[in-house]
Amino acid sequence: MSSTGNSLVKAVVMVKRKKGISFEDFDKYWAGEHSSLVCNIPLFREKILKYNQLHLDLPRMQFAAENGVPVCNDFDGIGEVYAKSYQDLRDFFESDVYKNIVEPDERKFVEKHECKRFFVYDEVHYDANDASILKTS
Repeated sequence: MSSTGNSLVKAVVMVKRKKGISFEDFDKYWAGEHSSLVCNIPLFREKILKYNQLHLDLPRMQFAAENGVPVCNDFDGIGEVYAKSYQDLRDFFESDVYKNIVEPDERKFVEKHECKRFFVYDEVHYDANDASILKTS
C-alpha cells in the first residue's frame, strides 16, 4: 500500500505530558476524561474513523532497559488518528470545536510544543490473521 493508494490517512502523535504532572495522572486523564470528551464530539465522530492511544508499559520498559534494550523515554504515549482523507483531519483539527473544546483540554495535561507529529500509511509485510500477506522482498 502506498501513500497514493486507497489507504486511510493516519496521523501519529508522540505525546509529552505537561511538566509537573505525574505519569500516572497523565495516563489516567488521557485515557479517561480526555478520551471521553473527544470521542463524544459529533464532528469528531463524523470526520475521524479511529482514535487509538498507545500507553506505555513502564514495568516492561524498565525491564527492557535493565537488560540492555534501548528504550525511548522522550515521550509518554502515542496517539493515532485515522481518517478517510487529509481534508477530514484538517476539518476537525482546524475547527472551532477543536480550538475551543479539545485544545484547552489538551493544555491541561500535554506539552503540545514538545509533541511530534507524523503522517503515515501502513505497509503490512506480515499479518498472522491474514495468511495472504507475507512479503519476502
